[in-house]
Amino acid sequence: MKQVYDDSCLPQGFSAAGTYSGLCDSRVRLDLAMIVSRTNCSIVVSSAQGVWQSAGKALLLHNGAALPEGLRGQEIQQEVCSAASQYLAIGAQDVAFVASGVKGQHFRPSRLIDSLETLGASLSPSHGAQVGAVIDNLGDMTDSAVSLGSGSVHMNGMAADGTEAKPGLCILTTDAAATPQQLRDALAACTGAINTEGYTIIALANGMASEPVGGASLAQAMKRTMLQLGFQPALQACS
Repeated sequence: MKQVYDDSCLPQGFSAAGTYSGLCDSRVRLDLAMIVSRTNCSIVVSSAQGVWQSAGKALLLHNGAALPEGLRGQEIQQEVCSAASQYLAIGAQDVAFVASGVKGQHFRPSRLIDSLETLGASLSPSHGAQVGAVIDNLGDMTDSAVSLGSGSVHMNGMAADGTEAKPGLCILTTDAAATPQQLRDALAACTGAINTEGYTIIALANGMASEPVGGASLAQAMKRTMLQLGFQPALQACS
């Protein structure tokens, strides 16, 4: 993938910010991003650990260290989501937290929690590039946007290749309307046609666009976006 930073705006209704939390050793990379939707949105995460879906208003993404496995990881997730929900004045169930990166590192949730004020203060619809800088693993990030339907519905995609230690990351945001299950189905249809091995894919849909878009169109837009991001079609088995 080639590197592209263009400060492009996210689809309507989304604001974003990125910051350096200090959780990881690197002091030159942004490693914590927040994406907030003005309205409830559907959130789907597909990774090597499986696929999960939820409805909420905020995504908090750390790129650098993976959550510990087991009970400790669950405790950290609850602690971070609770802190973010209090800062944003929303329910803890409305916050999705994803920590992607190297496994087995000491994880200090206080570093992330202490960064929430900085993130909240810089939230903006034009800060998509800050999220791109967070998911950037090796200076190799792409950014792409497509329109759906008559052009009033939009999708933005950002992706960065992985490393030996960290998975690649791809974030798709759209103002199309979709329930969590509909978004999950569209992502499944897309990833069935695209090679996403070694990537964590995060999709958010907030329904701010007035034009309705069907599941097939949503899946096609995802596919088109990911191809523009540099993903390759999946190899089809010979019959």
